[in-house]
Amino acid sequence: MKHIYIFLLTLSSLFLYNCSKDDKDIDVRYTIDDLQKIHGNSSKTWKVETFYKTYENDVLSELNECYTDDEYTFFYDTNEAEVTLGNISCYYDNPTEQEGRLTYSFYEDSGKIFINISKGESLNENFRTELTILGLEELSETKMVFTAGDYPYYGKTLVFTSVP
Repeated sequence: MKHIYIFLLTLSSLFLYNCSKDDKDIDVRYTIDDLQKIHGNSSKTWKVETFYKTYENDVLSELNECYTDDEYTFFYDTNEAEVTLGNISCYYDNPTEQEGRLTYSFYEDSGKIFINISKGESLNENFRTELTILGLEELSETKMVFTAGDYPYYGKTLVFTSVP
């Protein structure tokens, strides 16, 4: 009887040990070499493919359309991207002024990359803006995913695709 108890205890321990939350729980650490995927060792242009309000529920942000027609060019020698705004405004039908800005920060010690992205518009005396700080969760030569949360609860998410 004692052998059966030990066998079941061992089997249970192995089962619990092999159960992890998810393979995505692996801590992603980016390096200086990974930055070349963002700026292409010179400059590289990206477009917002999708702006999610809640990524895990596939709910788009109300600002999705005004972000997806913008382009962001990253350069190897600066942490500020050049923003080329598209024709769709975010807050006013015919704004008198529009501004977009994106900066990124790389923290070598933690291996984390964050973007600080903002858009603002004015119409006469009225002004509206939104500032968002997101962390890089996925990076390849053709896709970047910046999120406000951890997998699988990303929340606010910007998905960028490279412009050929």
